[in-house]
Amino acid sequence: MSYHTLVASVTVQFTLKIAGREMEASARVPAGPARVVDALPVLHGIAGAVVEAAEEGKRISCRAGCGACCRQLVPIAEAEARYLAALIQSLPEVRERFKAAVAALDAAGLGDRLRRLEQLAPAERQALGLEYFHLGVACPFLEDESCSIHPSRPMSCREYSVTSPVGNCRNPHPETIAMVPLPVKPSVLLFHFGDGKGEDRLRFLPLILALEWVAEHEDDPQTELEGSDLLLNFLRKLTVKRAQTESSGRTE
Repeated sequence: MSYHTLVASVTVQFTLKIAGREMEASARVPAGPARVVDALPVLHGIAGAVVEAAEEGKRISCRAGCGACCRQLVPIAEAEARYLAALIQSLPEVRERFKAAVAALDAAGLGDRLRRLEQLAPAERQALGLEYFHLGVACPFLEDESCSIHPSRPMSCREYSVTSPVGNCRNPHPETIAMVPLPVKPSVLLFHFGDGKGEDRLRFLPLILALEWVAEHEDDPQTELEGSDLLLNFLRKLTVKRAQTESSGRTE
């Protein structure tokens, strides 16, 4: 099944408040009952707007042809795993890259921890991420050091934006990588959005295991809500999280 063509849709108009600015926007969402995966293109667009607002006035180092970050451990939501699996149904060469990458990670002894990623403590995830990066296993979507699915890339990828020199990304350390601070991380909201309301437990997995996970969970039930409700629920959570972040004086 493809999640990239809406049979019927409705337009929702809303005001998006980001980084002290208000932006009038509209989006087309599925008409009638829909799953989170059906609304992902719209939610990705909102994430992009958050990042663009945070980048305004800054000199961003990221550009096509610089694929160092495409060898990092990328967490994605379960809905994004389903979305990506559908996207590459007709791309056997990409499916083979997934298979080869997973085999390389298993051979290096990372497979067990990767399959338990959401259960690991933050420090354990950070250590695993460094091990993963040093193996140099490229994202299966990386072609000529550029993302071959850039418009459909996961939220975590959209949020990775740096102002530090490009060369620093080849050997990243906290003191040498300057990330663009975000007022809120839409990806984290999406990790809790399996119920379409943002109240679900934290659910995420490594991008590299997307096809494996979908094969194991293809028949799992998925929450369905009105398409407009999915969008409005996400926007409400985005606003609440932003308010909480501002009041605490820190970014998430």
